[in-house]
Amino acid sequence: VSTQSTGGHNSHTGSEEDVGDLFSDCFWEIKGFKQVVKRIDDGASLTDHLGQLMQERADLELKYAKGLKTWSRKWEDAIAKGPEYGSLEQAMKCLTVEANETADIHLDVRQKLTGSSLESIKHWKNSNYQKTFVKWKQTAAAQEGFEKVQRPWAKRFLKVEKAKKAYHLAARTLEQVKGQLDILEKDVSTTSDALKKVKDKLSKAETENDKTKDKYRDRLNELDMANQQYINEMTVEFEKCQAMEKIRIEFFVETLRDYLGYVDVSKDARLTNSFQNIQYGLNEMTIEEDLKKYADQKGTGMAMNWPKFMEYDDVNHSMPMGNLQMRDNNSNQGYDDNRSNKAGSAGANPFNGFDDMDSEWGDQNAYVAHPPQAVEVRVRAMFDYEGAEADELSFKEGEILIQLDEEDENGWCRGLLNGVEGLYPGSYVEVMK
Repeated sequence: VSTQSTGGHNSHTGSEEDVGDLFSDCFWEIKGFKQVVKRIDDGASLTDHLGQLMQERADLELKYAKGLKTWSRKWEDAIAKGPEYGSLEQAMKCLTVEANETADIHLDVRQKLTGSSLESIKHWKNSNYQKTFVKWKQTAAAQEGFEKVQRPWAKRFLKVEKAKKAYHLAARTLEQVKGQLDILEKDVSTTSDALKKVKDKLSKAETENDKTKDKYRDRLNELDMANQQYINEMTVEFEKCQAMEKIRIEFFVETLRDYLGYVDVSKDARLTNSFQNIQYGLNEMTIEEDLKKYADQKGTGMAMNWPKFMEYDDVNHSMPMGNLQMRDNNSNQGYDDNRSNKAGSAGANPFNGFDDMDSEWGDQNAYVAHPPQAVEVRVRAMFDYEGAEADELSFKEGEILIQLDEEDENGWCRGLLNGVEGLYPGSYVEVMK
């Protein structure tokens, strides 16, 4: 602060009551510390913003995790029930496992953000900002400290402003009187009395000019003598605010480092393992083996009892059942290739000799019940049949059955005999007309 800086205050009235009205962006001038004090209020607001930032990110983590969970459940079920098979099916299941693991990781991130980070922010703010009736206690303390230091300096400053104004007024008056005297002296009609009055006025103006000028210099000297103490004391108050701001910045940096550690999931072993499992599943796929397995169980590798001449069996009246497929022992609803050889009448059942199939392919030809037929269909047994399973009907040649479902692709029908519902081979009966 120097005496020259006061030259920019031509608009100041110089009244001590006007201290509160004077404002400048320069820290050293009256009320120039307001921006420093406002920074304390800004720090409290920024702390709230940091908490909001954490909360919104936590909400996003939760939303993302829920989306992954939903996606994982949907496709886990779709893959399990779908037609995909073999090692490719297992590789695709790894995708849903990875999504579920990733969802758990992001739920953990959300928990850390809403738990550790938000609680830490809340605790720090409560420890560093205490609310008074109208403002933060720390803001009020800083403002009071600056005002206390600045008040005596501001009074001297205003005295300088007042003395400057008085001197400038006296100097302007002196110039005006000199101008009047110069005009009168050039006018030959000017009387001696008029000339004397202006000269007396000039003498007074010169005296007032010298007086106000000396007073102005004295006020400036007084201000200059107070400037160094003012600078030192204002610096002390400013450093208090700097120390407070340093604490805030250090806390924010620490919080952001924690935040980075929470949201950076790239180092989480669960995520790494999930991706490795997917890669392993793809690398370990046995494409040729899967195709051969399918051919053996669904295609050209399947065993077939080709039709051959058979003598008429007077006891069982049995006959070959063509393409009738074996049913799943564990289901009342369908059939598949897992069925072991039926053990009905020895030599009468044409399925003896079928190889067991892996259950993995079993549900592809599953029996699907058809809705009841609108018109009752009666069928007559052309041959004796002894049911090999609990859900199969046994009947003698000539017995009448009620057919409930159309014959399925595997050659089986569902019917009713003597009030008992069950399955029977369609090739053993004929529709009655």
